[in-house]
Amino acid sequence: MMVGDLARIGAGGTSQFRVVEVDDAHVRILATRDAPGAYEFPIRLVDLTPWTE
Repeated sequence: MMVGDLARIGAGGTSQFRVVEVDDAHVRILATRDAPGAYEFPIRLVDLTPWTE
């Protein structure tokens, strides 16, 4: 994954996130839909699946 890539959490995730930072085995992601209180949060890279549609 690279900064700017779209991803979902797990293989069956339905929410879309954008990768905003990559640090070895972790990334920071942000939901692509505007929502009050939305914020970036860290997650392990292995827990993400590329967004394909």
